[in-house]
Amino acid sequence: MNFGQQQRHMRRFAGSCRFVFNKALALQKANHKAGGKFIGYVAMAKELTTWRNGREIPWLKDAPVHPLQHALKDLDQRTI
Repeated sequence: MNFGQQQRHMRRFAGSCRFVFNKALALQKANHKAGGKFIGYVAMAKELTTWRNGREIPWLKDAPVHPLQHALKDLDQRTI
């Protein structure tokens, strides 16, 4: 893999992390607006698995799971 390909992969992975963070944040906001409690990391990680295995966002499965999980941990730290 050459340098240009590595850069494209890194940008794609960063975009996937940003997408997961924003999708989880929107889910938290909708849940809060409906009167629900904060959704913890473990429940969000289960949502991530659903997102990755579902048909709505097939490209999410191309990204490594650990950075995506870390995006959820970052959100969890900011909302505590």
